[in-house]
Amino acid sequence: MDAEGIRTFAIQYYRHVRVSRLYLAALISNCRSDEKLQLALAEVLFDEYGHLDPEETHPALYRRFLEALGIGKEEWEEPPTLPEIEMYITTHYALSGHPDFRLGLGALGPASEWPVPPIYAKLSDGLRKAAGLPDEALEIFTSHVTMDVTHARIMMNAIAPYAGNEEGQRRVHEGAMRSLDARSVMLGGLYRAVYREPVPMFDAPSVRPTGN
Repeated sequence: MDAEGIRTFAIQYYRHVRVSRLYLAALISNCRSDEKLQLALAEVLFDEYGHLDPEETHPALYRRFLEALGIGKEEWEEPPTLPEIEMYITTHYALSGHPDFRLGLGALGPASEWPVPPIYAKLSDGLRKAAGLPDEALEIFTSHVTMDVTHARIMMNAIAPYAGNEEGQRRVHEGAMRSLDARSVMLGGLYRAVYREPVPMFDAPSVRPTGN
């Protein structure tokens, strides 16, 4: 990854990071009758908001990464968002607000928490080598390597009562797969933008409809 590619990744991925916690907030409001479930989701959201410290929210941690790369606010706001990232955002707003909140649980539980630790472990190692960044600039990535394992367990325990039968499992699975499909598209779009070449072995479609 060259310097231009790193800057492209950093700017574009921020568009994802700065709104991702809002899906969880929407899902909490969608689980209207289960206070225990709301509390489990709120525990994860509390971490996302840096335990209510505005300097430690996950978007704030990401801005430290941008600043370490010498990218200022005007620059990180200027380029249009990749359509693949826009699609991911639209899909997750739809899933977190779906009338059947089991789809949102699947999307924001197994599909969002379990995949992140191995992805971010490799990403932080690559950025450390390619950009020479100190550990404090990479906290947005390194913190998730362990934090999201905890979040995944919280989410799986919270989901379990809703996946106790075949129909519940099918709906949670549907939400998870729609989320993972959207993640594959987003990461494919980022790869093409960063490396300026097709994704190796396969080229993920640039846009997929979210469906209902």
